[in-house]
Amino acid sequence: MISWALYKLEWDLIQHPPYSPDMAPSDFYLFSHQQLHLDDTIFNSNEEVINEVDLFLDSLTPQFFAEGIEKSKRWQTIVDLKGDYYPH
Repeated sequence: MISWALYKLEWDLIQHPPYSPDMAPSDFYLFSHQQLHLDDTIFNSNEEVINEVDLFLDSLTPQFFAEGIEKSKRWQTIVDLKGDYYPH
């Protein structure tokens, strides 16, 4: 779904390390919305979690991702630094 949204918006995917000391995954727009979606939900198996996350991701529109990118300008610092997380 995310790849399709990027394709439809004609955006490129910027590669970055899976962990950065100054950008926690909780900083991302997507994860805060996912947390709200899953709040107070009790799961009995990993498959239930996977299914619910899939349903959540399938419900998102390309506009959702566009809004998230526009609201979070921290990515621009990393682009300007060409992938480095600290200026030299």
